[in-house]
Amino acid sequence: MQVALSDLKTNVGKYVDLAEKQDVIITKYGKPAAKIIRFDKEPWYAKIMPGKITDVAQLFGTLPDDIDLDDIKTERFAR
Repeated sequence: MQVALSDLKTNVGKYVDLAEKQDVIITKYGKPAAKIIRFDKEPWYAKIMPGKITDVAQLFGTLPDDIDLDDIKTERFAR
């Protein structure tokens, strides 16, 4: 949904409530300027990692592919 900045100023509560259901795009002079999105109470990493790790296979895919473990090991031992 798009809303003009002037309309947002007068009805901010209405659009905050609406942002819980859908993104609200704020326009300024007819052009998109900002977006109000739903606040997610659960952090992104809590969705990726299981609550309890029971198997090594659960750890695959948790690190980025471009990470070099030898560089990390060298940096850690240099401290």
